[in-house]
Amino acid sequence: MGDIKLGEPFGMDLAGVSKGDWELAVQRIIHDLRSDFIYAPHLGAIYRKAGDELTEIVKRELRDGQHKPGLPLTMEVPKSHRMRVAVTPPRPGPAYSRPGSILMPKDRLFYQLLADKAAPVIDARTDHTRSYSHRLEVRGSPNMFKPTRACWGELQKALASLTADKKNRYVLKIDVANFFGSLNQHTMINVLADAGYPAKYLSRLEAILTAHTGERSSRGIIQGIYPSDLLGNFYMEPIDRFLSDLDIPSARYVDDMYIFLPSVDAADRLMRQLIPELRAYDLVLNEAKSVIMPKAALNTEEPDLEALFEEAVREISDQIDDEDFDVDYGFQSEWEDEDEDAGGNSESDGPDQNLELEATMVLFDAIADHPGHEETIERFCLPLFAKAESDYAVAHVLEAFAKRPSMTQIYVSYLSKFLPDREVYDFLCERLEDRSLADWQIMWILAALITHAPLDDAPIKMALSLLRNGSVHEATRATAAIYVGRYGDAARRRTLVGIYGNLSPYVQTAIYFSSRFWPIVERRNAKAQWGALSPLNELLTKAMAK
Repeated sequence: MGDIKLGEPFGMDLAGVSKGDWELAVQRIIHDLRSDFIYAPHLGAIYRKAGDELTEIVKRELRDGQHKPGLPLTMEVPKSHRMRVAVTPPRPGPAYSRPGSILMPKDRLFYQLLADKAAPVIDARTDHTRSYSHRLEVRGSPNMFKPTRACWGELQKALASLTADKKNRYVLKIDVANFFGSLNQHTMINVLADAGYPAKYLSRLEAILTAHTGERSSRGIIQGIYPSDLLGNFYMEPIDRFLSDLDIPSARYVDDMYIFLPSVDAADRLMRQLIPELRAYDLVLNEAKSVIMPKAALNTEEPDLEALFEEAVREISDQIDDEDFDVDYGFQSEWEDEDEDAGGNSESDGPDQNLELEATMVLFDAIADHPGHEETIERFCLPLFAKAESDYAVAHVLEAFAKRPSMTQIYVSYLSKFLPDREVYDFLCERLEDRSLADWQIMWILAALITHAPLDDAPIKMALSLLRNGSVHEATRATAAIYVGRYGDAARRRTLVGIYGNLSPYVQTAIYFSSRFWPIVERRNAKAQWGALSPLNELLTKAMAK
């Protein structure tokens, strides 16, 4: 890492970093918040309302050589894949999980800035005929990447083209085990250096990547934010080049690779080379998810939802402008900021929107025709139903909730559109008391309930119990604190004030954030007592002043 010693503060020459670079980094973080694994509106307020002040703090620390990255906030997020239970009749087993993380504001801003500086270097080195995920938007766009739906659609077109080639008879589909957790940071830095990423950024990036892993290893990068999406996707670039050098056609979406071959024997020969090549980058195949199949089976294995959606549109009408559908409907969920007006802006009344809704219903009704791909169809359709404020899938979601823990964020984002409907409200409140749920699930249920005033005291009481429980994850406790602070009465607010000193700075900032809903005298007392108590609170004070 050159002149940077592990664990010590460092600086950086800011020559070549413009005001616009910082502003773009803040805007991209704000856009990225919508798909974060962790709900943190108190941090979101800092980016939205105090981005300039945050920028000045980071710039000053870098100029003074005093920037020291901190640890991310990480929690376990259920995965779609579940453990097999060898019983009769069969039943779903425990869900596997992966870590989902967010960074504190100073760290996230600098990480995003370094990623933005790396983006054009990475884009120039990426083989866009093989890599289809996380394609960069035009330079300067607040959304760092093109819509996920558009990228997935391009992948499907590539797969269709490769399948149509008569020379390609088999598909070797491979998946990397624990991809983001396995990346070798030193290898990542070397790959970036080879691509021409400037040394002054490179050494700082390596320092913060090492800090994010708690200085315990040089493996893995945090998951769930734009810079890691960029770097993770680029880490596979040497594998794309390896296949290109062998003249073997392939298409990739992050660590999912589709390799087209003339025979099973050819796949056998390739694997003898590919496995050592992956191992050289500290990557190991996920044997349970890797398969060789006839190319005709690909559409069954990976249904093209875009094609199915367009087919549904054609069934309803022969006239449709494709541009009306070029948005990010599925695959990553958007969580509406609680400050934004949830009503009055519906676009579901026009003919194109009604057509879109009807097409979504047709696709959703076909979910039984695609066993094993229910989650994919739900991820595609539920945001569309939410956009149209259609309750078409409410009964389905209530029934499926216990079956698919990994879908909780998308499920409750959809259900929140129908609060305070008593059935939906009671369902979510009852789930708060279900301790078989992961803390991540409870956090998102609370986030949904925050969007509407409670119908009784029960969820406030339960949220206060979660806040007091030291075994509950910090992210869930912070969300519970915001809920209690927003909707609790004077007695509940006094309880928050009383336990404030026994909580972590992250949860304390959540309580302080909730004080903006308090009566003016209590709000002023909170500011006087807590407003300068920590760096996070100081930034939040500036944000709430606006």
